[in-house]
Amino acid sequence: MLLIVVVAVLAGLLSQRFSASWDWTHGNRNTLTAASQRVVDALDEEAISFTAYIYPGPRRDRVRTRLARYTRASDNVELTFADPARHPEQVRALGIGDDGAVQISYRGRHETITAFDEANVTAALQRLSASGDQWIVFLGGHGERAPDDETNGGYSELAAALDGQGMTTRTLRLADAAAIPDNTAVLVIASPQQSLLPGEVDMIRDYVAGGGAVLWADDPGERYGLSPLATELGVRWAEGTLIYPDYRKLGTGHPAIALVANYPDTPITERLNRLSVFPFAGALAPREDSGWRQAAFLRSSTRSWLETGPIEGDSLTFEPDAGDRRGPQTLGLALMRERAGRDTPQRAAVVADSDFMANGHIDTLGNRTLALSLFQWLAGRDAQIAVDVARAPDASLQMTPAHIRWLWWLFVVVAPLALVALGTIRWWLRRRR
Repeated sequence: MLLIVVVAVLAGLLSQRFSASWDWTHGNRNTLTAASQRVVDALDEEAISFTAYIYPGPRRDRVRTRLARYTRASDNVELTFADPARHPEQVRALGIGDDGAVQISYRGRHETITAFDEANVTAALQRLSASGDQWIVFLGGHGERAPDDETNGGYSELAAALDGQGMTTRTLRLADAAAIPDNTAVLVIASPQQSLLPGEVDMIRDYVAGGGAVLWADDPGERYGLSPLATELGVRWAEGTLIYPDYRKLGTGHPAIALVANYPDTPITERLNRLSVFPFAGALAPREDSGWRQAAFLRSSTRSWLETGPIEGDSLTFEPDAGDRRGPQTLGLALMRERAGRDTPQRAAVVADSDFMANGHIDTLGNRTLALSLFQWLAGRDAQIAVDVARAPDASLQMTPAHIRWLWWLFVVVAPLALVALGTIRWWLRRRR
């Protein structure tokens, strides 16, 4: 009996000093995903403080359970609770309602959230990871795709996604500015439709020569005065539009909608595992002796080709004698080069399509993750690349039309008829008695 008491006491003491947990849920929903873990690991310079302004009760326990995955993931994460009734000034300053909120603090910056699922918490941590004084600058004034344009061809959803990850977006008209701002993290040139002035092109070239990061996303056709920039970046734009002959089988609806299923092994795409869609895309080729280290991060399939003739109807055929070029073709090039006096290499990217980031296509398959990964890489936020918190795999039921038809027949036709038949048989048997 004495031995049993000693063992029980020791077990109790050990349980107070040490803890262990195992997540046996489907999809490990009580454990941080690898994407969120990378974000937490990147914020290891100082403590991450979670202050939950929640009234005592069951809701506080639910919030503690939700945020426990972050406290278990890193010793730098601290969670404390504050009773809103005892901190009225802070509650008013933060605009916290009756349901409460959590303030996340890191390096003197703060984010307040009212939804405590992993996607919202990780997004808040991403916003805190950025200093806030670095801008994603979209070139404007020449018919480019604009971050405030809410039409299908605009970039408003992309801008909202970038802002949600802590990257501030701005529009710049070079004719109104003396130069590109010094706090520009990435300069975006998205399919201009009018020629840039020579002085504007010179400002862009000076920005690139000075070590600035640039994303040039353009479509097949005229370069509108940007040919000197292509020379500066060491790329050549090929003539033609990418064609996919299997568009009927794949259900894309048009032969000029290119699909990328297999990505080269680059920092931008190493974590991508979903198809991406590129409507009316072109192709690129690197120039030799450009001074850049060039790596293709988007390539079309071997069955695709670059069509140099008009795209009319659905009877396109590969005609090498007419200048068509068989795939695979390069859609995206990642560029890097060393710069004197800088610890990190300069980065740039060129994509032979601007539609894949537009409102009408950014939510198609893996386009959003690809676009955000591209911006994170250009901005030097490597730990944030492809941070896409997936939903639990059993959170929704996906059924094919065939399954739905079978269920309709089962519950609307077969089951009622079976019940009627069963009732009729029982009635007949009782009548015979």
